[in-house]
Order: sequence, then structure tokens, then C-alpha cells
Amino acid sequence: MIRPLTAIAGVLVVLTLLVAPYVHPWLDQQSQIAAGQDEVARLKQEVDQLTAQRARWNDPAYVKAQARERLRFVMPGDVGFVELDDVPKPSAPADPRQATSAVPNQNAGRPWYDTFWQSVRTAGNSPS
Repeated sequence: MIRPLTAIAGVLVVLTLLVAPYVHPWLDQQSQIAAGQDEVARLKQEVDQLTAQRARWNDPAYVKAQARERLRFVMPGDVGFVELDDVPKPSAPADPRQATSAVPNQNAGRPWYDTFWQSVRTAGNSPS
């Protein structure tokens, strides 16, 4: 005689074997849905940012400010200034332990091909 617990366990094993092939694809679909929802939320946020940016560009004052800043436009009657030497000045003296401060750039003002050819010519020479 078969015990009732053994019969129930056997039925559960058979049901598990029948349902198991469908569980993995279902879990994959759930993760794809979650990833899709995250992507939709990210894209909605990007759309909101672009909508706000478009609204800023519809404001004439913003357009004028951007033209002054980016294109260096000057309104009639204003005086524009251009800094010709826009090389930043060093805030601190160069560290003498650095090789760049110890050896000056000897190739300054020379074209790149001249520097390249010089290195080709001296590549096989022994240092003297």
C-alpha cells in the first residue's frame, strides 16, 4: 500500500517537472520588463530636461545672453573687449623636480615633421 505522503510528494515532483521549463522564461521576461521600465523612466527624465531647455531657448533674454557668451556678440552701444593673450598664467612656480620644468621645450616653433625627421636622423647615433 502506498502511503498518502509519498503519493503527494510524487505528484508535487511531477508538477514541478511540468512547470519548471516555464519558470525561467517568465523570470527573464520579468527582468526585461523591469529594465524597460527603467529605460522609460530615464527617457522621460531626458525629455523633461530637453523640454526645459527648449523653453529656455524660447526666452529672448536667454538667447541674447547665450549669443554674448558663446559667440561674443555685443549689443549696439556696448563696448566689447577681447583678451588676446588668453594663456593662463601659472599660479604657482613650477616644481623643479619635474622634467618639464628642468628641460625647456627645444622643439617650440618647429613643425612636427622637422622634429620627426630629426629624431629619425639621430636614432642610431650613440650619445656623446
